[in-house]
Amino acid sequence: MKFYVFLIALLGLVFAEAQVKSIPREEIVLNLMQCLIAHPPAKKYFVKILNFHYPDVPEVISYMDCMGEKMGLLDFKTGQTNVERLAALFSVDPNNAEDMDIIKNCIHKPEVKEVHVRPGYLCILNSRLGDNLRNYILGDLL
Repeated sequence: MKFYVFLIALLGLVFAEAQVKSIPREEIVLNLMQCLIAHPPAKKYFVKILNFHYPDVPEVISYMDCMGEKMGLLDFKTGQTNVERLAALFSVDPNNAEDMDIIKNCIHKPEVKEVHVRPGYLCILNSRLGDNLRNYILGDLL
């Protein structure tokens, strides 16, 4: 009997873990630092970036594009967004159709000449899903 209780609890943990996978904070911070090093002019916006404010200036746009590429969120060659990876960044359950629709609606855009991470990212960040990311990144600090 104890074995079955243990097995049920273990399966519950496995399936719960499989539903919502977040990108490790360490990976996010490492990529943040690498992109700031690769784009030195963005350093003057470091405090704003840490507070989830992204000014519409070339330095921040290039930094955000670097993050998008390093995090595997956007393939700049094809212009395709990795929706699953974006869902993981915002700690969204891929089976939650309502949350996935928010992501898809934010990244769906008519043909544009230049592809950048900033518009879609800000759209998601300004939705109710933004709190998921803020709480995840700042979790212990809140």
